[in-house]
Order: sequence, then structure tokens, then C-alpha cells
Amino acid sequence: MKRNSKPTEIKILSHFINKILVFYKPDLATYWHTITQCAISSKPLELDRYYLDFSSKFNYPGKIDGLGIPIYEFPDKRSIYHPIVICQYALGIFEKLHYSGYREEKLKQKFLKQADWLIENGVDTPKGVVWYIDINIEEYGLYPPWYSALSQGEAISVLTRAYKISNNLDYLTICEKAIIPFSINVDSGGLVNTFNGIPIYEEYPSPKKTVAVLNGFMFSLFGLYDLYLVSNNSKAFKLFEKGIDSLAKILKYYDIGYWSRYYLFDYPKQYNSSYTYHNIMINQLMALYHITGNEELKRYSVKWERYKNSNIDKTRALLKKLFYARKLKV
Repeated sequence: MKRNSKPTEIKILSHFINKILVFYKPDLATYWHTITQCAISSKPLELDRYYLDFSSKFNYPGKIDGLGIPIYEFPDKRSIYHPIVICQYALGIFEKLHYSGYREEKLKQKFLKQADWLIENGVDTPKGVVWYIDINIEEYGLYPPWYSALSQGEAISVLTRAYKISNNLDYLTICEKAIIPFSINVDSGGLVNTFNGIPIYEEYPSPKKTVAVLNGFMFSLFGLYDLYLVSNNSKAFKLFEKGIDSLAKILKYYDIGYWSRYYLFDYPKQYNSSYTYHNIMINQLMALYHITGNEELKRYSVKWERYKNSNIDKTRALLKKLFYARKLKV
């Protein structure tokens, strides 16, 4: 155990330094914090490419098992199959498949292997099909088994696209079960918490209090919209509309006048977003604006883009983050 502690500390320090440098040199972002841009410019009329360009997730830097599934490795060398990692890798593959005009059979099969992993590893519970995450997060009171609105939403985004290219209804059937937790409160085992009376779909469904990680909330909305888009699922659309209404109301709490908050767990304290999360949220908001036409989403996307382009605001955000930062045990 002592033998591995120094390499682990070096890896964590290197990761921390990289996050600082990315504020000024975004091209230094690693695989885990890549700069993902909005991939749409108008409301999609049918299911197609993902809403953010995830092509940077295609070249997975870690281990891939014999079936072609990525394995997530912690700094201490513990390894797990992480549903979010698998979904984002799949969406990176799908982006390449989209570029090929859906003609590249090897990419198609590579993508469908990830979707099949989701089919095989989704757990059918009384509260719907879920993908458990094998990680302890003591800060939030989360211990396995727990699941996330982020992984649910991204799994739906993968599975609906698997249906699109295969016409296999099994992919849609599991999606219909995967949206059930979005109607259930966290204290009843679901994914809905509230902040100042505003319901939000939780990336981290903490029993302690609302965490409200903004990017995770928005990723879940993409999944809900995908299911509606591919099958006209009215329940998914209602959940999506409810989420958009909440998003428009809650954005003001994330704005700190020169940057964005990552979450609202310890509001009104300022836990600033990293550069990459700030950028992701700008692009998520713009994508959701194109989908919905909601001007409030565009207003914050443009406003936060302005913060991002200001060296003064960036430096202020970085200094605040360094002063206040505390590591999430993820």
C-alpha cells in the first residue's frame, strides 16, 4: 500500500496542475476534461448526432477489456466498469460514426457493444432500470449501490442511438424503464431533489441535501429529449419540459457575476466550476436553447461565454477556486 502512495500522489498533483493550466491553455485538457462544443445549430427534427461534440472521447487512454468495453482506473489502481465512462466513450464512437455517414460497419459494431453492455448491466428495480456506480462519496452520503441522473440520461442517449442504427426494440424498452426514477424523489429512492422549491434531477442523489451539479442535470435532459425524439414518448417529454422549466428558474443561483458555480451543495458559498465544466455548461445551455427556444438558457450561455473570454474573470475564478477548493472523492 505504501509502495503505491507516491505514484498516486503524483498523479493527483499532475491532474490538479493540469486543471489550473487549462484556464489559459484549453488545448492542454486531458481526456477526462476535454473541451466539448455544442454540435447543433438548430432544433433537431430527428435523432442524430449528440448535442455536444464528443469525438474527443473516442481515443480512450485507459484499459479496454476483451469485449471492447473501457475500464475506469482510480489513482490507487482500483478498477471498475463505470457507466458514465462507458456512455461517453460510446458517444465519442457515435460521433465518428456520424462523420462516416453511418456507413462504417466497424464503428457501428464498436458502438453497439457499449449499448449491449448497458442492456446487460442495467439493474431492473421497483424504481426502474438503473446503472449503479461503485464509488463511495462520503461527502454526499453516497455508498454503493447508488445511481445518477447523469448516467441515466447518457445511457438513454446511447441506447436510443443504438435503436436508430439497429431497429432493435430492446434498446427502447430499457429506455422506457430508465426514465422512471426521474419521477421519484431522492428520499424515496429516485433522482428528484429540490433547491428553493425548484425540482432538479440529481447527478449525486444525496440523502443529506440537494447537490444540484448543473452539468449533470443538463446531461440528463438530453437523454429525456432523445427518448421523446426517437419514439414520441409523452412521459419523457413531460419530464424534459419539467426539467427545462426548472433549469430556467435555477440558473440565477449558479451565476456569481464573473463565473459559474459547479453545484449548489454549499450555497451561497462559491465553489467555482473548473474551466472545462464552465465551458461544458455554456455549450449545454446553447444546445438546450436550440432545442427549446428558451431565451433564458441562451442569455446565460452568452453571459458565461463572456466571462470565459475575459482574462480578468478567468483569473478571478481560478484564484477563488484555488482558495476555496476541496476535492470531491470521486
